[in-house]
Amino acid sequence: MILSLVIDGLAVGSIYALVSVGLVLLVRSTGALNFAHGDFMMFSTFIAYAFVVQFKFPFWLSIICTLILAALLGVVAERLVIRRLMSGPMSGIIMGTLGISYILQGIAKDVWSDDVYTFPAFFPAGHIRIGTALISPQNIGIILSALVIISVLYLFLGKTKVGTGLRALTQNKTAAMLMGIRITRIYSLSWAVGIMLAAIAGVLLAPTLYLSTGMGAITFTGIIAAIIGGFGNMFGAIIGGYLLGILTSVLPLYIPTKLQGIIPFALLMIVLFIKPTGILGKREVKKV
Repeated sequence: MILSLVIDGLAVGSIYALVSVGLVLLVRSTGALNFAHGDFMMFSTFIAYAFVVQFKFPFWLSIICTLILAALLGVVAERLVIRRLMSGPMSGIIMGTLGISYILQGIAKDVWSDDVYTFPAFFPAGHIRIGTALISPQNIGIILSALVIISVLYLFLGKTKVGTGLRALTQNKTAAMLMGIRITRIYSLSWAVGIMLAAIAGVLLAPTLYLSTGMGAITFTGIIAAIIGGFGNMFGAIIGGYLLGILTSVLPLYIPTKLQGIIPFALLMIVLFIKPTGILGKREVKKV
C-alpha cells in the first residue's frame, strides 16, 4: 500500500515540479510571478487535445506542434504584456498575468466549452504488481518523463551558450548586461521555456486526471512547492514539488478526510517555521 502511494505521490510531484520550475524560471529571469501559469498549461493541453483527437495527428507530432505553439504563446505574452509592465511595480505584473489568465480561460471556454474531456493515454493501462503493491505504468511513465525533461533542462542551462545566458540573467541581471547578453531576447526565451514546461506538465497530467478549463488552479500549488523548496532556486522547486506530491498522497492514510485539503498549507507553514527561506533558499542581504 505505502509503495503504491509513494509512486502515486512521485507522479503527482513530477507535475508539481515541472509547474514550479517554470514559475521560478520566470520569476528569476523577468521578475514576473506568473499567475496565469496554470492557464497556460490548460490552454496548451487543449491544443494538444485538438491535435490528437480533433485533427487526428500522430501523438509525437501533436506534442511537437503543441510545444511550438506553447513557446509562441509565452513569447507573445512576454512581449505584448510583461515587457511593458516590467518597469513598474510588481502589482502591475501580477494584474497583467491575471488578465492573461482570464483571456486564456475565456478563449478555451468559447472554443472547447466548460465540459470535462478525457485525454488519450499514451502509456499502457492496467497495473504492475510488485509484492502487494499495484503500480500504474502511467505513473511510472510520468515520473520518467519528468526526470528526462528536468535533465534536458539542466543540460540546456549548463551546457549551451543560450542556456548559460539565461542562467546568468537569473543570477545577476546587471552582470549579464555588462557581459553583452541581450537580455530582451533572454526574457522571451525564458517565457518560451517556462510555458513549454507548463505544456508538458499538462499533457502528462490530463490522461490521469481530466482536461477542463479549471486545470489552471494548479498554479497555486506550484507556488507553494516553489516556496517550500526556496523561492528562486530551481532545484529547490523540484524538491518542493516532489515532497508536496508524496506527502499529499501518503498522509491521507493517517488524517481525517476533512483535513486533507490543508496538507499543502500545513507543510508550507512547517517548512517556513523551521527555515523561513525554504529548503534550499538563501537569505539575500542587500546593501543600502
